[in-house]
Amino acid sequence: MPEKIHYRGSMLLILSVLCGYMSARPVWVSLYNNLQVQTVVVSAYKGELSVSGDGLQEFVISRGQAVHVALHGEKIIVSSTKGVVGAFNKLNITGADAASVVRLRPLQPLAEPRNYEESVYMYADMGRIRMINQIDEKQYLAGVIEAETGSGRTPEFYKATAVIARTYLYGHADRHVSENFHLCDETHCQAYKGKCRHAPIPVAVEATGNIILTDKNLHPISATYHANCGGETESAKNAWQTDMPYLIPVTDPYCTSQPSARWTKSIAIDDWISYLVKNGFVPNPNTVTDFNLKQSSRKPDYKVNDFVLPVKQIRNDWNLRSTFFSISVENGTVVLDGKGYGHGVGFCQEGAMEMGRRGYKYDAIIRFYYKNVLLTPVSEAHISVPGFE
Repeated sequence: MPEKIHYRGSMLLILSVLCGYMSARPVWVSLYNNLQVQTVVVSAYKGELSVSGDGLQEFVISRGQAVHVALHGEKIIVSSTKGVVGAFNKLNITGADAASVVRLRPLQPLAEPRNYEESVYMYADMGRIRMINQIDEKQYLAGVIEAETGSGRTPEFYKATAVIARTYLYGHADRHVSENFHLCDETHCQAYKGKCRHAPIPVAVEATGNIILTDKNLHPISATYHANCGGETESAKNAWQTDMPYLIPVTDPYCTSQPSARWTKSIAIDDWISYLVKNGFVPNPNTVTDFNLKQSSRKPDYKVNDFVLPVKQIRNDWNLRSTFFSISVENGTVVLDGKGYGHGVGFCQEGAMEMGRRGYKYDAIIRFYYKNVLLTPVSEAHISVPGFE
């Protein structure tokens, strides 16, 4: 169980240079982070919940019972079926035992209900109810893996994903340090929708111990991942102008027949020319213009005569699935024939799933996508983990 929380006091930075397990302290994850939650229903999905307001007043929510939490200025008002319980600066909602589960159901704005283990800490924060799940590292990772990859995958794929998610956690534990939590529950960090429901996932997390991916200097790598690379991963240098020796192009035969491998988009030729003109293209009526692009292998730019436009910008402007596309003109229509889904850098999830189905072990899957990396125990890695009090 996590140590007693003293709410929004000062932040303590734990500079764990050769150690620093998150298991020694809970991971702090901001829930429904992209929503300005004003009201939320809190119930006991399993077991009993102990609720303390401002560290003093305590009451119990039994299984099947619920309370209504609403923002009112700088206070949060707690109400039950019997009336107002109280107005507090902060609430700490903790399961009575390891089997207890907290259920949150935002009402304003309306959002899907989710279940959380251990404890949820709430307080008013700049016009919203901030909700922080203070959760054990392994339980957090299991929730991330389920949210990111779903159920029904092979054990070796889940193990590979566990190592990658753990690496991300330790490499980005300071991403929201100025907001007094480690990570958010959105794809800005790692998707996390609460308690994992599928038993093989926690088994995979446990099986990988405390292993993370590091470079030769024992620093956590940037363990990026995406849905499908389309047959060739992208380099970090092309994607983000950052040269990382472990994030280089890899020819991937495992993802090319998977659900997200191909896509198409059609655009009227006049709309396409107008788009190019807005970005600096100058049509020349005396020159035949070739609008075609062939990407049998990934290219960083789209070129029309002397005009150059990064494919990354085209993807963003047209909300495309990837930058890995070819262009042809057919009967007055520009056809984009695309491959893959996502930025394409690092671990290809659908390719890794297929490798798992073909019997590859998790370390071989990892090393296929990340080159020249070390599988390192957290206790031996150079990491800095912020803690909060």
